Amino acid sequence: MTREEDTMRHRTPYERRLTRMQEEISGNERMSVWEEHDDGIAGFDEDAEATFRVIADKYGMELAPYFHHSLVRFNCLWTRWRLDEDAELNGEFRIGNLPEALATTPPPFSVSSSSSAERRLHSQLRVIDDRPDSGTGHQATLRLQPGDSDPQLWYFHLGLDTLRMDINYQEYLDALILTKGTSGWQFLFCDITKELRKTYDFDMASRDMKTMLDVFPELFPGHDYSGLRARLEERL
Repeated sequence: MTREEDTMRHRTPYERRLTRMQEEISGNERMSVWEEHDDGIAGFDEDAEATFRVIADKYGMELAPYFHHSLVRFNCLWTRWRLDEDAELNGEFRIGNLPEALATTPPPFSVSSSSSAERRLHSQLRVIDDRPDSGTGHQATLRLQPGDSDPQLWYFHLGLDTLRMDINYQEYLDALILTKGTSGWQFLFCDITKELRKTYDFDMASRDMKTMLDVFPELFPGHDYSGLRARLEERL
């Protein structure tokens, strides 16, 4: 058994899936990788029962069983890439482990015009995925609320503030594996209202999603993109 095989053997199912996603990107000759980091696994057990008990005691959150199934313990798994073709397409993701995310003070999402309700929401958000090298400031977050076993996901966008996502933490990881962190993919899981369309131009995000769904089934034929295609059609 090679060192790489031994490393993968000791990773959880979602850690293996996410690591393979990174390898799919770096191993694809039609994509260039600007940043790639796999900083290994944080030091807690694969079942992490003790870790989930600490979360329950510290934050008052008895997390739903799917958190146990979708456990990731990365110190940091980070990739930034671009598609080497005429079509402009790029992406980035950086994910770590949930205990560290919950313990980390949220960034200063609020501005002077933020309402008290917005400030309270912002104070409860914990970053689970971001784009540090792209300079966009866009971040996917989980809402920390005592008593919540199925915490909400919110997408922070500099131009739009916070948008509620209609998926849970495990579903976010599933979607990330499909999209590879393509810029703007989170919009597929947000409610894009008429009011939002009046204040923000979604044409670039729509174009990127169309390009992704045209190209990715060919680049990554082992994945099913029909669900994402249906979501895009709903939002056009």
